[in-house]
Amino acid sequence: MATLAESLPRAERVVVEEVAPVTRPKGLPRVSAARVLWRFLVVPAVLFWFGLVRVADAVGLRWLFFALTGRRSEYERLTAPVALRRAFEVLGPTYVKLGQLVASGEAVFPERYSEEFRKLLDRVPPFSLAAVNRTLEQDLGEARARIVELTPTPMAAASIAQVHAAVLDDGSEVVVKIQRPHIGELAAADVALLRMYARVLSKISVHVRRANALAVIEDFEANLIEELDFNNEASRMREFNDVMRKMGTKDVAAPVVYDDLSGPRLLTMERFDGWRLDDTAGILGSPYDGKERLRQGVRAWFQTLIVRGFFHGDVHAGNFLLLRDGRIGYLDFGIVGVFDDEQKKNVLEYVLGFQQHDFARVAKAMLAMGTVDDAAKVDVDAFAKDLAVAYAPLIAPTEDFKMRDMLPDLLRVARAHSMRMPRDLVLVTKQLIYLDRYSRALGGHDMNVLTDKALSNLIMQDMLAAMFA
Repeated sequence: MATLAESLPRAERVVVEEVAPVTRPKGLPRVSAARVLWRFLVVPAVLFWFGLVRVADAVGLRWLFFALTGRRSEYERLTAPVALRRAFEVLGPTYVKLGQLVASGEAVFPERYSEEFRKLLDRVPPFSLAAVNRTLEQDLGEARARIVELTPTPMAAASIAQVHAAVLDDGSEVVVKIQRPHIGELAAADVALLRMYARVLSKISVHVRRANALAVIEDFEANLIEELDFNNEASRMREFNDVMRKMGTKDVAAPVVYDDLSGPRLLTMERFDGWRLDDTAGILGSPYDGKERLRQGVRAWFQTLIVRGFFHGDVHAGNFLLLRDGRIGYLDFGIVGVFDDEQKKNVLEYVLGFQQHDFARVAKAMLAMGTVDDAAKVDVDAFAKDLAVAYAPLIAPTEDFKMRDMLPDLLRVARAHSMRMPRDLVLVTKQLIYLDRYSRALGGHDMNVLTDKALSNLIMQDMLAAMFA
């Protein structure tokens, strides 16, 4: 008998024709050998320089320099994580993105590095206002005059772009997201160099081969390609709001895009104002029921997966807000996961298996998603038992739970069953961890996004609604 997820209709039954479906961009720009060579020289030089500065700090020379120049109050100890984070900032957008992987990879990287690199999520040095205005003039032409006020200081500066508050000629308050100048060519050169390093190191290091470094770089490149396509991001935001309309979800939204003021390097959209989902004190002090609002926001994340087979792939707290008007707002659709009909059914089975503590269901879903080369040779019962042990901390997390606590058991399962995690399944799991972190902060340890009965019932309702749409 078919499961509920398997009974879901194919995407064309619920897609509204005027909204283009989510697609994947094609690739990075072509890059010259000279630019790759230049980065080959610059990257080691910058890392070496910050290594020297770190040594100078460790032996007291850097402190002495600050003292002798009358700047002792400005001195801050340069730890290894701080030195590496600053080096990545100097090296530019590609390395800032790598740093963001460190920030979100607490299961893999030392906590002090993950903590320091979280500063790269939205506190990257901005580019100049002159560069901002050049992009606006080049991309908008005469329509530039519609933006009558633009704050000179960005609201946020990240690896790919920075965001400025603005006012339009009709009085509308908006934000303008502007891509960093020449970022496509720079990213292409850096990725080419990283791919070369991965190939060389894979030949000489068994550890690099086991880590499948080349596949990691390819996934990293795929993320960059997605984020550099602002037209595609605008399409995703429109589609997200279309799903909300179709499902009758009036209290969750992505910003409305101003198409005539947007383009490949520029995105003008409705301004959202509210509390980040990690601002627990602010949310609990707001006039809204934080737990109920969060539950609706998480439900909306699942609705796009159920109806269209895509999901927001970067729900860190800066992209997930409780708005002043009580709605939940999703920002930054640069990264999304996209599933075809069969993959969508499998990933829903994966999530529902967690919610029902049915690890046989989780195991079968993972096998169907291609986590092993030959699923027929896998002992499903043994695989399910091992997964139950590995994922136990997610089902009943302790107060001091860290993702790294799961790593030894996950590695053991991977070795025992020759398991690998497809990119979009890793992305799904990462978002569930983010969402669960907010759930436990707002609702305590009795509210777990993977086991919350009220949320599970809402998701079941949405799946049934999609079946008969």
